[in-house]
Amino acid sequence: MVKPLGAYMATQNIWVSHLLRRAGFGATPKELAYYTKLGYERAVDELLDPQRIDNSPLENLVSRQQFDFTQIEDLRRWWLYRMAFTKRPLEEKMTLFWHGHFATGDSKVKNTYAMYGQNLLLRKHALGNFQDLLMGVTRSPAMIVYLDNQQNRRGQPNENYAREVMELFTMGIGNYTEKDVKEAARAFTGWQTRQASFFFNSRQHDYGAKAVLGVQGDLNGDDVVRLLTARPSTARFIAKKMINFFACDNPDPAFVEEIASVYVKNRFKIRPMLKAIFMHPTFLSDESYHAKVKSPVELVIGTLKHLEIQSLDADLPTMMSRMGQSIFNPPSVKGWDGGAQWISTDAMMERFNFAARATAQKFDEMHYYASPSELVYKQNLRNAGQLVDYFLNLLVEGDVPVQCRKRLIAYVSTDLTGKTVSALSDDRTLDAKLRGLVHLIMTSPAYQLS
Repeated sequence: MVKPLGAYMATQNIWVSHLLRRAGFGATPKELAYYTKLGYERAVDELLDPQRIDNSPLENLVSRQQFDFTQIEDLRRWWLYRMAFTKRPLEEKMTLFWHGHFATGDSKVKNTYAMYGQNLLLRKHALGNFQDLLMGVTRSPAMIVYLDNQQNRRGQPNENYAREVMELFTMGIGNYTEKDVKEAARAFTGWQTRQASFFFNSRQHDYGAKAVLGVQGDLNGDDVVRLLTARPSTARFIAKKMINFFACDNPDPAFVEEIASVYVKNRFKIRPMLKAIFMHPTFLSDESYHAKVKSPVELVIGTLKHLEIQSLDADLPTMMSRMGQSIFNPPSVKGWDGGAQWISTDAMMERFNFAARATAQKFDEMHYYASPSELVYKQNLRNAGQLVDYFLNLLVEGDVPVQCRKRLIAYVSTDLTGKTVSALSDDRTLDAKLRGLVHLIMTSPAYQLS
């Protein structure tokens, strides 16, 4: 089992694997070996500095797919390719985090290219400065359409964006008044979109005096963004949401205050907050380890990486939608609730269907979709206990009850007729049993946890 923080150097591979699941989507065996060799702290530093990493292989791979960014299914597949094959995992994970935080949906925006542009914006500022990110999102065509700022005009203010930017994007409920919302809405009048770009309609902007959060004057949208960014309640709100996403549910208030102080001290920079989270004792403890339910995106992309699957089926985004996570179309402006919401009865059935898909014998230009037997050939493993331990370590770091391991060994110790054998001697039997073994592990409670 996981060690306490004081002993983490002795089990560094476990903590690096934990880091790569939370700061990314898991790792291939080769990636895990690379980051483990760096050591935990250097691995954190490298993940936090994605611009230093050459990502040209990903860009070349993506360009060969010839995606059409005006088609939502192509856009979803484009992002899956990025998440699965990037050399900058934290950059993509933070893009996913901000997509859930600044939630907009193509079903209302009805402009896939605008959704693509917003995704690029989230990635550009993913680890940068929150004020720059908030300013960019506020001006993004997708957000302007999604929260109705296109209809926010002088004399007829639409309060939708002003309310959500306070309630869901910055301070949280209880830290502003209805008057603040109304006055902020006036500040955002005329902030519109035209020809897929931000457009300031001066004829529809209210230039009158306003009072927002105790500040008075001829305030505009830029002023409101700066005010919201600097509020102590925003520091706590963003800190708690990041901790919930990366570390643990229901964090201790002292942990939240600590990360909020990093936000304030570093003038709203995101990268120092992430480093403080990843280096925090709570992140490296039982409270965080295998304690969060994987989102559908994490489940799917993690499986692709663990099993070194190189072929991404076109219907993977649809499968994830049936699990409860349709990227580029969150259920509401609140984004996804996550946690236990990921494991409803219907969602679990879809997770198990995906496990069956990933472990089935499927030919694609004479290649298997996934081949567990290929993974163990180079390890020269045939003994049932060794095979079970290999895949338990690969998929769940061996974090299963002793009785579960025994049952898996018993399963692998039989041939296709159910007869107990000392070793799986022929390739056909080995392949079938290993596919069954991986399927069983993928449908276990342990595999649903990050």
